[in-house]
Amino acid sequence: MSVSAGRRESASAVVTEGRFESLSEALEEWFERPLTDLPEALRQRVEHEFLPFTWDLLSPEQRRDFTQQWDYKNDPATEPERQAAWDLVARRLEVEGKMREWEHTCAGTATELATKEARLAELREEITKIDLAEKHMSGKERSEKVRRGDRPDESARTDEDFPYIAYPRAMKRLRERLGATREEVAAWVFWGETQGGLVAYTNANELDPPPKFAFFYTMGDDYISPLMACWFRRDDIEAFEPDERYITGKTLIERWGNEPHIEPKAFVLAKIEESRLLDIHPNYGGTRATWPEREEFPPLESGLFALSQVKAIEAEDFGIGTPPVPDAKPAGHLNHDPVLQAKANAIAQDMLKNNRRAIVTRDRVASILARQEAMDVGTVTRRIRKRW
Repeated sequence: MSVSAGRRESASAVVTEGRFESLSEALEEWFERPLTDLPEALRQRVEHEFLPFTWDLLSPEQRRDFTQQWDYKNDPATEPERQAAWDLVARRLEVEGKMREWEHTCAGTATELATKEARLAELREEITKIDLAEKHMSGKERSEKVRRGDRPDESARTDEDFPYIAYPRAMKRLRERLGATREEVAAWVFWGETQGGLVAYTNANELDPPPKFAFFYTMGDDYISPLMACWFRRDDIEAFEPDERYITGKTLIERWGNEPHIEPKAFVLAKIEESRLLDIHPNYGGTRATWPEREEFPPLESGLFALSQVKAIEAEDFGIGTPPVPDAKPAGHLNHDPVLQAKANAIAQDMLKNNRRAIVTRDRVASILARQEAMDVGTVTRRIRKRW
């Protein structure tokens, strides 16, 4: 159990001849001793500073932890850092308040919805920056404690009871158990536990609880390198059974390139346009296959594709595996409505015009179009394709 020194700043914090009198240093030889053994002046100081805690009811480790917190909160040298931490808290509260306002803002048109989503994206990015700043400050404090010897370096932790494992060990177990690739791990982390994936964390070796990891477009095309900083719950890795397996666009092109008379990349693009194949990219959401006019998006080859969709296309279009249903129309073509398609394209372009990084999915466009046309969302979804 950790004992907190709270936010109370002591009136008896002493600076003598320009030097702060550390409580930890004053008690260095006394942490293992009962209160009655302490010199009178030191005993009085302990009784005052430790309120509402009682020295003799705390373990030596708890006493040491308390004095380290007290030193941090009272040392004039840490005041700039404490002020910076407080400023981050205030900024977080301000940004979270703005996010709540925007989340409750009604968006009746595509333009208003795009504006709302763009503003929320900016605010989420601001929260991410605050998270990183807080983690940086926590890391500096931890490094200083390790340097002083106040806290052991946990980077080489071997305790099997520790609930988290770093990415290399998690990857090793997933490869042993499931034959997983690192690209698949990225896809599972992208979807998260609510969508049949995995939850990843950062700084689990020093923060309790550790913050959850999330991909973000500022990470660029590379979604493997960010995984190097991830930690996973040991139990999650041992129990994980994926709902879906994934291959990269590069692998898919090579796979279909073995089929005679097929131009594999063009065929992949055609299946994406038919909404039978979804290209995902953990950092961006999708690739240039879906947004060909967006040069900043990653290439098709780096995208990830659900193996179930790949096999369904192979069965229906190539006759490989499960035979297709006779005379069945390919998925995505049923009841296609050119008029609704034109309106859907206009909505999508409007959303992209207002927010160049907007993730414009068929479901999102269908939802807006359904409201405009007073139609069922499912009906609209079946009658349009993703052509933007």
